[in-house]
Amino acid sequence: MVNPAVRRHTLVTVMRAAVQEILEELVVRLAAAGYPQIRVAHSQVFENIDADGTRLTVLAERGRMAHPSMSELVADLERLGYLERVLDPTDGRARLVRLTGRGRALQRLALAELAEIEAAWLRRLGAALGPEAARALDAALGAPLR
Repeated sequence: MVNPAVRRHTLVTVMRAAVQEILEELVVRLAAAGYPQIRVAHSQVFENIDADGTRLTVLAERGRMAHPSMSELVADLERLGYLERVLDPTDGRARLVRLTGRGRALQRLALAELAEIEAAWLRRLGAALGPEAARALDAALGAPLR
């Protein structure tokens, strides 16, 4: 949980704290639903994996993390039965990281739980922002600052 005594002075700090709190709540809910091994860090994989699988280098790039760090997360989730590595049909020398049936079930549950958590956050933010808040932030991500 985020320390309420820590002052937040920038938009970056506030947004990072909100994301951390949301992901921590998701992990608590997933543990209660029978997925106690899942950690906040695993979200980097689930957020960035394609339905048909994704190369490890692409996962690392999308997650804005070092290749060895993503490799460690993938290995952990593979050991737990959520991921598998298969040959890339477009390049037999490469491998794709792909969700297993168990991984897909977890991802479906996580998305449903996230929808509930986000709805609660939108209620917390109040009617002034409402459901437009997420869309406004999404649009602002790609917009030039000037």
